[in-house]
Amino acid sequence: MSSTKITARWAFNVSEWNPSDEQYQQILSFIQPEEKSRINRSYFIEDAKLSLIGRCLMRLLFCKLYKYDWNTIQFSRTERNKPILVTPKMKDSDPIINFNISHHGDWVVLVASENSLIGVDVMKVELPSNQTLEYFFETLKDRFSDYEWSTITNQNYTEFQQLHQFYQFWCLKESYVKAIGLGLSLDLRSIEFHLSNEESSLIENPQIIKSKTQLFINNELQPEWKFEESYLDDLHCVGITYNVLDHENIINSQNFDKFEIDEILKYAKKLN
Repeated sequence: MSSTKITARWAFNVSEWNPSDEQYQQILSFIQPEEKSRINRSYFIEDAKLSLIGRCLMRLLFCKLYKYDWNTIQFSRTERNKPILVTPKMKDSDPIINFNISHHGDWVVLVASENSLIGVDVMKVELPSNQTLEYFFETLKDRFSDYEWSTITNQNYTEFQQLHQFYQFWCLKESYVKAIGLGLSLDLRSIEFHLSNEESSLIENPQIIKSKTQLFINNELQPEWKFEESYLDDLHCVGITYNVLDHENIINSQNFDKFEIDEILKYAKKLN
């Protein structure tokens, strides 16, 4: 039986990368032309930087960990817009490699696994512009089960702590639907996450990595699905979802490796 493992938990803080025009154009030359064109249509430079670093981290994954030449790597997208590797072709003897990326606020994150589905979501804990917490919650309340909503709106929490709890649940839900490849077309109320009493709350202790949350679908426990929840900094929470062949097995949780642009420059090559 092939073993399941997480091979990458990578994070890049884009707010700390302030490239010159020359370096920005250099990094753009490292990705496929169609992705370059899409990024160049971004209205805000911060959005462009997030997308650009995400594409580079995908290439870095296969170059750094699997020793593929940067120039031979080719990505496409599924009909649901999920990036997939199309070149080089994997051998039958190779492990099944899955990867997923997410970006929001200041951070881009990438996760990868062998012989396991995997998804990730990062969110900056903030209210949308010109919205109150009451209005924001009212517009999204129907995405959560009664149990989840009562946990989010715990009366012992301040409003800011409730917002933190909201985004922690949101990262769990979105990382799961990304892992199974369905996107947010799924009825989110049918997937319910139960927090473990055996772990501290991330609100109380944001330095920990939670790994004992359980998933219920239509009230049935799904023991093969595992989760990691953590914070990259004070305002960015991140959730990882993966499945295991043996539901008793839990992969050892680890913090994200935080990369800077030099890590990309070490491996990257200009594409012809």
